[in-house]
Amino acid sequence: MAHQSSRIAPTRGVLLAAAFGLLAACGGRSAPSSGTPALRTAGAQAVRPFSAGPEFDATRLYTQMGFLAAGAPMPFVGAVSYLASASGDSTDVTVGLSLVNAALSFARDNDRFVAGYTASITLRQGGVVVKDIDAHEVVRVGAFKETSRMDESVVFQQGMLLAPGQYALAVSVRDDGSGRTSTQEMLLTVPRLGAGGSLSTPVPFLRAAPRRSRAAVAELVANPRATAIFGRDSTIALYVEGYGEGAQLPLSLSVRNDAGRVLWTSTTVLPRHGDLFSGVVSVPVTKVGIGVSVISLWSTASTDTAHAPVFVAFGEGLPVAKFEDMLVYLRWYASPYRLKVLRDTTPEARPDAWIAFVKATDTSPLTPVNEDLLEYFGRLLLVTSRFREEGTPGWMTDRGKVFLGLGEPDQVYDQGLSGFGDRGRSQVWEYRAQNVQLVFYDQTGFGRWRLTNASEMEFMSQWQRKTTR
Repeated sequence: MAHQSSRIAPTRGVLLAAAFGLLAACGGRSAPSSGTPALRTAGAQAVRPFSAGPEFDATRLYTQMGFLAAGAPMPFVGAVSYLASASGDSTDVTVGLSLVNAALSFARDNDRFVAGYTASITLRQGGVVVKDIDAHEVVRVGAFKETSRMDESVVFQQGMLLAPGQYALAVSVRDDGSGRTSTQEMLLTVPRLGAGGSLSTPVPFLRAAPRRSRAAVAELVANPRATAIFGRDSTIALYVEGYGEGAQLPLSLSVRNDAGRVLWTSTTVLPRHGDLFSGVVSVPVTKVGIGVSVISLWSTASTDTAHAPVFVAFGEGLPVAKFEDMLVYLRWYASPYRLKVLRDTTPEARPDAWIAFVKATDTSPLTPVNEDLLEYFGRLLLVTSRFREEGTPGWMTDRGKVFLGLGEPDQVYDQGLSGFGDRGRSQVWEYRAQNVQLVFYDQTGFGRWRLTNASEMEFMSQWQRKTTR
């Protein structure tokens, strides 16, 4: 998994499958480039406001959190972190990328499966290219099942030394097997770190060992998605460094949701290690809540505030979504009353309310997971593409809501004219256990299917009976 480029130092590949269920490649450090110094001010880099309207799109959410995020054809999520270097004229910058195995084209290699990808990083100041890095990586897994993993399974990191200043960053990831490529760009303001009271980026991590020297390469594997799983993870761990004099560095911290509401405050202390303060700050997931939050840290001796946007997912196998969007996705899973209880819950009480909701809707409580909920979201993924209509995602169409609310029909009959553009077309869905037939008609003749009035009433009756059991 190691790679080497003529433009950068040799890199070290790190296999983390046993500890974290993922693979990571860690880049080296390239020489600093020139640039205009820039100081980081308190409150900079806060999470951006969210746009309205659920789209069942994790890429949109991560982009709004301030991350690099690309969807199809080659999805990835990326984050940039900053640590002080041995010189005040340069900053240690790391670009981390998270990929999933399912996005790569694997081929059998004896008793294993192998895929390759290329990560390209370009940094510009004005019209001048100051960094241009191509890293070719190989991912090896031992079983075919691993090739279809949809969770964060590959982490790539590339470090470099940059002079403080503003840069335009472009990141591209290409699947070597298929040629599928996605590219994202963002503006960076590289801070000048090392002055008394200044803080590094708080880095959500998968593995970390505190540095004892600013000249040392950080033994740090980041979690670029900054995501924890509710019900699985107990804390969100952040690696943090501070710079200045003294035996220890007192820190204050707060957690705010995406609306700016303070959910939790606390204090902690970073111990001194050599010429810097370094350590791990752990925030209980129950204090962060569910959805998007921003963890802020600051020293009482300085005005510098560092921020880390984080996301707590609803559970393993469930979509990455804001709390409000999740309630919309659940429209055909639970009764309006149960969803209203969740909607009216304060942000601080959402974790307990979600636990109660999952238990109340679980028809197999003796099993460790709510199979009904997982099955529902499996159907949601399916209908999103299968029943898409012009301008409307599949899960918001009439056929989509019936599929979500009642499941897959036992039989589907097409009636009337069959040509595209024929307005006389209809489709009958049969549910034998309920002794129900629901009729859809093509309203325009161009694939915009609607329930008849009688079938709409019959569907609502069956769905209400199902969700109030």
